[in-house]
Amino acid sequence: MLTDEHDVSGMKEKIKGFPDQIFNSWKKGELIKHEKIYNPSNIVVSGMGGSAIAGDLLHDLLFKILRIPLLVNRGYDLPSFVNKNTLLLISSYSGNTEETICALSQGLIRNAMIVVFTSDGKIAKTAEEKNLPIIEFPNGFPPRSALGFSFFSMLGFLKGILDLPLTDKDIETVISTLLKLKDNLTSSENEITELAEKLINQIPLLYVSRRLKSVALRWQTQLNENSKTFAHINEIPEANHNEIVGLDYPKHNIRQMHLIFLRAKTYENEQIKKRFRVTEDILKNFVGNITTVQAEGGNELDEMFSLIYKGDFLSYFISRILKIDPTPVQRIDSLKKRLKS
Repeated sequence: MLTDEHDVSGMKEKIKGFPDQIFNSWKKGELIKHEKIYNPSNIVVSGMGGSAIAGDLLHDLLFKILRIPLLVNRGYDLPSFVNKNTLLLISSYSGNTEETICALSQGLIRNAMIVVFTSDGKIAKTAEEKNLPIIEFPNGFPPRSALGFSFFSMLGFLKGILDLPLTDKDIETVISTLLKLKDNLTSSENEITELAEKLINQIPLLYVSRRLKSVALRWQTQLNENSKTFAHINEIPEANHNEIVGLDYPKHNIRQMHLIFLRAKTYENEQIKKRFRVTEDILKNFVGNITTVQAEGGNELDEMFSLIYKGDFLSYFISRILKIDPTPVQRIDSLKKRLKS
């Protein structure tokens, strides 16, 4: 019988507690003072790892709403177009991410309109010294477990800046959807525990519609960090123009792949739905297995975060089967130490 004994740092409880992060974070974002922030010509979210994914999700959720570009910047340097008309959202849970510290410094030099999202560290100190708007998160979370804090505070803030058509009721609805999903995912055997069992000794290959690539990225990084498992992602329709041809050789390795379709009705037009059906039919005799994971809820926000929640639990269930602690990321810690030496 599988138990949680190897979850020394309590990752399961952090995943279960995700819905509890949402509403207060949304309200914090709404309350940020933004007298000095007006009519941005573009938005840049600068961060790394679990602190950057909120920007990818914002891009996909607001794809049909935003009238200005939104770019996620992962790295030391800001794009050359960043200037006084750029709204720069600095996202670093620890506040000590060296790439993001560098990006913040460049943003200050270029007089960008900066808002900081962090829990502590050098970035929080700089925000205080420069009198920058800041949302501070609770301490004690791995960055990947703080997505509710970062995403929903950014969303609440952007609602005021961009007059987004979102209300408290929309936020309460997604919380309700996730709480119902949590009951299902923690009370009995379900589609995600079954998928976890199948993925042992298989390579997850995640396909998603272009408008939800951020969700596939979240699944990939959660599988990487929580279950120490390699995963590959691609998007429909792009994969139909190249990758499906490559799923042939080496045949033994391709047979070890488990193709997972992440599906969400509100993010797919009729042609995308048809492409999923045809792609499955073409590949079913080549890859080892094919599984479809369907989003829950009736709107884009619900569907996005129900899929994310399923992916988070999947990464935990795999770690439980493998009998490993999901929280430590030893190779990342080692890399950071060696970079500082």
